[in-house]
Amino acid sequence: MIVRIETAPPKKPGRQPWYRSPRAIRHAVMLFFFLFLLHVAYDHQVKGGGPRGTPSVEAYCPFGGVESLYQFLTTGGYIRRIEPSAMIIAGALLVLTLLFSRGFCGWICPFGSIQEWLGLLGRKIFRKSYNPSGPWERRLRYLKYVILAVIIGFTWHLGTLVFRPYDPFLAFFHLGQGLDEMPYAYAVLGVVLLGSLKYERFFCKYACPLGAVIGIVGKLGLAKVVRSGDGCNGCNVCQKKCWANIDFLSTNTVRDAECNHCLDCVVHCPKPNVLSLKSAKWTFSHSAYATALVGGLALMIGVSQLAGHWQTQPKMVSFTGNAGRLDPGQIRGWMSLNDLSGGYHIPLDQLYAASGLPRTVKPDLRMNRIAQDYKLDFDPDKMREVVAAALGQEPPAAAAKRPAGQKDHKPGEEEQVKGFMTLNEVSLKTGVPKDYILKRLGAPASTDPRQPVRDWIHDRGKTIQDIRGIVLDYQAGRK
Repeated sequence: MIVRIETAPPKKPGRQPWYRSPRAIRHAVMLFFFLFLLHVAYDHQVKGGGPRGTPSVEAYCPFGGVESLYQFLTTGGYIRRIEPSAMIIAGALLVLTLLFSRGFCGWICPFGSIQEWLGLLGRKIFRKSYNPSGPWERRLRYLKYVILAVIIGFTWHLGTLVFRPYDPFLAFFHLGQGLDEMPYAYAVLGVVLLGSLKYERFFCKYACPLGAVIGIVGKLGLAKVVRSGDGCNGCNVCQKKCWANIDFLSTNTVRDAECNHCLDCVVHCPKPNVLSLKSAKWTFSHSAYATALVGGLALMIGVSQLAGHWQTQPKMVSFTGNAGRLDPGQIRGWMSLNDLSGGYHIPLDQLYAASGLPRTVKPDLRMNRIAQDYKLDFDPDKMREVVAAALGQEPPAAAAKRPAGQKDHKPGEEEQVKGFMTLNEVSLKTGVPKDYILKRLGAPASTDPRQPVRDWIHDRGKTIQDIRGIVLDYQAGRK
């Protein structure tokens, strides 16, 4: 007897679910980091900064670490507003870039993701004219390297974040707040968002200083997109789908600094295995590459936390300076009137009266929220003068040094000199040579001009009012 075994015909391979597609994996990673930073930004706007608040997005921006690198190497400190976490993320990004090239830009950077998502709308609006390229467009991409050089040069010289007032990333994650604080940043943000509708990743291509750093380091990265010439039919779909219009057919290994490893070229290639992402003998799938990037970043941050180096927000400062006496220069905007009263042993009633604040202002409210919450004309920096006067440290008013009717200086310019500014910054802003300021203060010429003035001036028995008086004298010709 013959037994016949019938087998069902093989099923045709079904279409892969959209949520398991390579592009979906990348956009899921992008969305995760975008939502994380959006949550950080919202929390910071609601709860504020300082030791009792929440970190700002600047604590998670690796470019802050690049900006503060020289300050850290020469003084062991950080530029104002930069926390150790930014330096750690910058170091982690350097390692990841050397291993996996420019994957941070294509998979993790939230500001790059915003531009790419806007580009999806731009494709529908401009269709075939979307994301044009040509000789002049390619030359414009070098602009970001010029911007990087200018930012680093001025930041390292002045010891302050010179790019911050123009940073569209920071403006976006201020969520509409601080428009009067950084109007130029919001203006640049508007240009970037509109430009992203026509040119894919507009800021990334032409102006991103962090992208310039990663592009340079990424040249040394181990992971590269590799093209197999054997199976390639030269259809050039890879270049047409590439956001940076990279010429794939001219090489078998893509080393272009613009390649951010989005891997859209791999996805759209009609020939399987012609394009792939390789590092040494390993070939990365989308999911493996995502795991390597995210896992590597999480690992290095976790190690820094275990080692006790991770810090995303400032610690409560001491109210005394290096000389051991109470120092009004230690006052920060995130402090409250209660903090000042307790730290400097000044009665609350005296602080209210001297600052002109109504008693309706809550004493536990951060001072940098008073103007906004109570619609008052109030600057937290004013409290340094109030406290200095209460401690008997107030020098003769700068106005008393000026002859009656003297108007040879720009009105109010000397009042813009703040304790958090560096000597280089004061000199650049007022036009007064830093050597002249140091000489008038009796400070040594070796004083670091990149340190905030408040970090050393009170130790020499001087205050910010003395610097303002020196500025007035110089501008009035009383040298």
